[in-house]
Amino acid sequence: MKKFIPVFLFAFLALPLIASAYVEPQVVICNLLNKVKVIIAAVGFGIAVIMLIVGGIKYMTSQGDAEKAKSARSLIVNALIGIAIIVGAVFILQLVEGFLVGGNVMNPVQNPCGSY
Repeated sequence: MKKFIPVFLFAFLALPLIASAYVEPQVVICNLLNKVKVIIAAVGFGIAVIMLIVGGIKYMTSQGDAEKAKSARSLIVNALIGIAIIVGAVFILQLVEGFLVGGNVMNPVQNPCGSY
């Protein structure tokens, strides 16, 4: 089975060439980076919201125990730090996308990825 993996991978990568389908490189880069941004944002924000909810529930149910409250507060703070990291990662991907396709990074109207 391991011998067939490179063959299948090559077939899927070469399929557009075999079908004579030409796709502009900018479109491929834009689509790939947009999918990565959506996946990072969806998974990251989903996990962060769940961790915020868990931290809030742990804080409310700490019943005055300082150690449990401290643990819950650190969970909430870490979730908020995670959200900041996710926003930063999406921003960096947006910058990389702008540099790779040759668009204006600061002006999304002139960014070629905005039209795809």
